[in-house]
Amino acid sequence: MRCRALEAISMLSKPQVEDMIRQAYQSDDLEFRASALCAMGRTCNSDWLSILLQELSSPYPQLRYEAARACAELESGEAVPRLIELISDGDAQVQLSAVEALGRIGGSEAKQALEECLDGADDAISEAAEETLDEMKFREDPFAI
Repeated sequence: MRCRALEAISMLSKPQVEDMIRQAYQSDDLEFRASALCAMGRTCNSDWLSILLQELSSPYPQLRYEAARACAELESGEAVPRLIELISDGDAQVQLSAVEALGRIGGSEAKQALEECLDGADDAISEAAEETLDEMKFREDPFAI
């Protein structure tokens, strides 16, 4: 419950909320750390980006997953190269979060990586990339439907 509460209040731009996120991130509890990463993305504060970029290389899939999602929330173009690498991650959920993050962030590099996924061996990744590319096209030109 504490994890979900932190995620819920993370959108409030208050110093005490940032302190709570920082404390959760420094916790030994993996669930609490994952919630802190989620909260970082929800703040829409790019000051958290250095931590999120670092966690994209975490040994824990749960943290890589949440860091990818948070980078998407921040629409961080800086994260794109690392997110492209995560498409080949050993964890399927991390792969899917990377695909979704690339679609949300957008840009030519992200689009090219997603297009390369269309012909991949993994059906789930191919389908996710196709859906994500469709969403990107819609955002680019909503009247092209």
